[in-house]
This record gives sequence, structure tokens and C-alpha cells, in this order.
Amino acid sequence: MINGHGDDIYSHGKKIVSNFSSNVYNKFDSSDLEKYLCDHISTIHSYPEPDAHTLKSIICKNLNIGSDEICITNGATEAIYLIAQLYRGAKTAVVIPTFSEYEDACRIQQHQLYFIDSLDNIEPDTGLVWLCNPNNPTGKIYDTDYLDQIVSNHPQTCFVIDQSYAGFTDKKVWSAKEALKYQNVIILHSLTKCYAIPGLRLGYITACSKLTEKVSHFSMPWSVNQIAQLAGQYLLQNTAYDFRECITESERVQKRIAGINGIEIYPSDMHYFLCRLDKGQASELKQFLIDRYGILIRDASNFRGLDERYFRIATQSPEENQELIKALQEWIKLRF
Repeated sequence: MINGHGDDIYSHGKKIVSNFSSNVYNKFDSSDLEKYLCDHISTIHSYPEPDAHTLKSIICKNLNIGSDEICITNGATEAIYLIAQLYRGAKTAVVIPTFSEYEDACRIQQHQLYFIDSLDNIEPDTGLVWLCNPNNPTGKIYDTDYLDQIVSNHPQTCFVIDQSYAGFTDKKVWSAKEALKYQNVIILHSLTKCYAIPGLRLGYITACSKLTEKVSHFSMPWSVNQIAQLAGQYLLQNTAYDFRECITESERVQKRIAGINGIEIYPSDMHYFLCRLDKGQASELKQFLIDRYGILIRDASNFRGLDERYFRIATQSPEENQELIKALQEWIKLRF
């Protein structure tokens, strides 16, 4: 974690009462999962399955793919670092602004990095392209026909498409099965996001067997702990969250904030969205919200391609969202 992330709630003690900085939507009732894990806590005294075979079987059945077309990882982040290691030294493009771990992982593995704001700008001899879809922090979702054209036009380039937030949208994205028709695509999946279990670290990749075999070569045994594996098994078989309500709420909040003079909204189909101040710095706004309201937002100035005026919001409960809107109005009034 070279460049840092949002959700630095741990840095502020008990000051924070509303956390808008994390893209993990944690307003769902997880008491059944917690009880299940408590009932099975004694299993920590045995080693977990080294390749998470049981969990893998459940996912394969759900996605209708083969067991050789999936690799379970310690969150999507482990997958990012494994792929960067596999392509060590490659000429690599990152579509920005986006999640910083793609860049961080590639720098460790001495990639020849360059940055683009459009897939139309991929340079010749590029070995690897990182694309977040839906994108963090913008919420942008790429048209699948456009992606088909880009991937097909660059058969020698491996495209890593991070779909960690795909569960939060009704917009069309590639299913794991659909993406398997390409020999040069790796899809990243995250159970952390859609089931709100960031503390457990659980994700997986899907790709053709040739690519998953290569990625797995660098994976250590037992990288996914017993509790995370059990949580994944339980959630996939017993839980289905409906995100439509939080998306509807996000649309409402975006409209309200867009009506505040001095703040520009970048419309998003997701539960999170990007904002830009006409004047002032996001870091100043962040501190004001912490001190005055106990509200935490994501200062987005450290996303490559953005500056000190950008911040990101992930909508929460309607009551918390109203308090945020009120606080933003107050800061604009006092500051300008």
C-alpha cells in the first residue's frame, strides 16, 4: 500500500460517526453470517484448504465455469500483485484515474508503466492493460461492445478487468463465462465489496485455464484463511443483497449535491461518485467535516490524474446522507 487509500477511519479514533470514504456498503444485516462464523470458530485450529477447493466448487457451479478457470485469492488485491509478478517488466498501461494498487504492484515488479485516459490510446507492444469496470473512483462503466472491439484488436495484450464493483449495477458487464471466449482477458472479482467483508479479504480471478495456471504458479498455499473461506461458502449459498435501493439513494444525493454552488458532480451509476470543488482543497473540506460533524469523506487528490480539489463520496443511509448534504452546504457558505 504505497500511495494510501481512503477509509482511514482508524486514524481518527472515535470522532467518526458517518463513514462516506469507503466504497464498501455495509448497511446490510450481517448477523446471520456472524453467528455462523462464531459457531464454526473452532475450525481455526486446523489448516484451511490450501486452494480453497470447496469455495471454488461453489463459485464454479454458480458461474458455470471449470475449476481450472478460477483462482481464489486473498481479496482482489492479492490477485493484482500476483498478475503484476507474472508480467514482471512488461510494458503496461493503466487507465486513469483509478485504483492505485495496479500502479503500485507494477512498480514493485519493474513494469514499464504509462498512463492513459482512454483505451483508444493503447501503445504498440503493450503487454498488459489494467482497467477498472465499474471504475473507482468515477463509477464509469464501459460498453461491452466497445470492450469487445478493443480486446479483439489487441490479441497480444493481456487485459486485466477489475469488476469488483459489478454487483452494484444493473448495467451490462461481462460475466465470467462470457469473458472466457477471450484468451487475453483476466477478470478480477471481489466478495469483499458485494458482501461488505473487507476485513476478511476474499476474491478470485476468472480467465482461460492457461492464464489461471500461470497466475496460480506465484500463489502461496493457505493465502485465504479458514474464516474467510467459510464466510465465502456461507454467503454464496445463503445471502443475496439487493443494491437497487442504495443506487436510487445515490442518484438522489448526487442531484442534491449538484445543486450546491461550488461543487461539481461527476454523474455515476454506482453508489459512489466523484466531486470537485470550484475553490479550495478537498483536504480542508475533509478536516472540517471530521471536526464539525464526525463525517469522513475520501480525499481523492492522490488518484493519478486528479488534483487537490477532488473528493469521493459513497452514499450511506438516507439520514446520514442528509447530514452530509447539510454539512457541505455549511462549508461552502463559511468558506466562500
